[in-house]
Amino acid sequence: MFQRKVTRKGLAALLVFSVVVSVFGGSVAVNAAGKEKYKSSYLQFAKQQQKKTKKKLYYAIINASDGRMPVLLVTTADAWMKSSKNAVYASVYSYSGSKVVHIAEMQSTGSGYPLLKNGEYIVSGWHHSSQRLKVSGAKGYMKSVDGFGMEHAKCHKKSWTIVDGKKKDFVSKNISQKKALSMDYYMNAYENGGKAIVFQKVK
Repeated sequence: MFQRKVTRKGLAALLVFSVVVSVFGGSVAVNAAGKEKYKSSYLQFAKQQQKKTKKKLYYAIINASDGRMPVLLVTTADAWMKSSKNAVYASVYSYSGSKVVHIAEMQSTGSGYPLLKNGEYIVSGWHHSSQRLKVSGAKGYMKSVDGFGMEHAKCHKKSWTIVDGKKKDFVSKNISQKKALSMDYYMNAYENGGKAIVFQKVK
C-alpha cells in the first residue's frame, strides 16, 4: 500500500514537472521565434531605407527596451566610426502593429561619445548634456539632463514620452549643478557597464 502511494505521488510529480517544462519551454520557443520575426523585419526595413535614400547605411539590433522585443538602430556613413564600428547618431525604430515604426533620433557629439547600450536604455552624450531612451512598443520614454560643466548655467532635468514622433507629457525641472553632474546619464552608463553599440553594414 505504501509503495503504491509513493508511486502515485511520483507519477503526479512527474506529470506536473512535464507540464511546467512544456509551458515554459514553449514560451521560450515562442519568444525566440518572435524575436527572429522582428529581426527579419528590421533587416528588410534597413535594406529598403538604404535603397530609398541611396546612402550607405549601418544597423544594430539590440535588446534596449522594456523586454518585449529588440529595437533597431540605423545610422549613416557620416555618423559611423570605421575604426570602432560605433556611431554618434542613429534613428531608433521599434516593431508595433505588424510594422517597423520610428521612435526617435539619438545624437552624441564626437568620437569620444559613441551611443551606448546600458541595460534597457540607449544613451547619448554631449559635453554638457546627456539623454537616455527606453522603448516600449510604439512609444519612447526619454530623460535628459543638461547644463552641467558650464559656468553659471542653469541645469535642468527633463522627461517626455514620444508617441507618433511627437513629444507628450513634457516635464522640466531646475536642478543644481551638483545634482546635474551626479545624474549625467552618459558618464553613469559608461562607468557602470554601458557598452558602445556596434553597427554592421546593411547588405
